[in-house]
Amino acid sequence: MTNEDHGDIWSLCGSPDSHMLKGYQGSVSITPPIPRTGEDINVQIGGHLLSDVTGGKASINLTLMNMIKIKRDLDLCTILASDVVKSSCPLNAGDIILNAKAYIPKDIPKLPLKGDIKITDQHGHPVTCIHLDFTLH
Repeated sequence: MTNEDHGDIWSLCGSPDSHMLKGYQGSVSITPPIPRTGEDINVQIGGHLLSDVTGGKASINLTLMNMIKIKRDLDLCTILASDVVKSSCPLNAGDIILNAKAYIPKDIPKLPLKGDIKITDQHGHPVTCIHLDFTLH
């Protein structure tokens, strides 16, 4: 996938050829296209998962305005089971569609945000890696 496929606010990072989740052309949608405070952001990803994912983690490494750093490691199954994603472990190999919906609070500063969200499986293998680069409106 190239940046033209999914706009300017995100791209794949790391080595996409090594990712276990192979996104289909045009199968990722983010609405609204420019995230806004006080609104929901909806993300849908469709693709082919090469092997079962029974656990793992999501590593969040973000920077607001090149000053405020956010680093967290979260349990992947907990995230999947949350109100944000509403899915569950295991994720079975094959065709998959993941939907996530989250509210962006109004009191978050409207600043440039950059960074990576890396998802790894129970063995530490990369499922996917997303690089974000946008300013909240």
